[in-house]
Amino acid sequence: MSLDVRVRELGKRLGEALEFIKRRGAVQASEKPYKAAESAVKTLSEVNKLPEYEIARKEGWWAKLLHKAARKLRDIYGEGAAGRVDYSV
Repeated sequence: MSLDVRVRELGKRLGEALEFIKRRGAVQASEKPYKAAESAVKTLSEVNKLPEYEIARKEGWWAKLLHKAARKLRDIYGEGAAGRVDYSV
């Protein structure tokens, strides 16, 4: 799947996750936003050519590696980056 298609799919997933939270409540809806965030970290790690992405290509993603990539992406995009994203793809 191309990067462009994955980014569009990610936007769609994030929008669905937000709608799911509105309808079902945050506790019951936690899995959808987590999966969307996980996909975002993986995709943005590839886009930004993070070393964590290269490790994941060889070994697969594991929790600590995903967290490390997320921290680097926070440093790149800033703490409030999610609030500046248009999820209406």
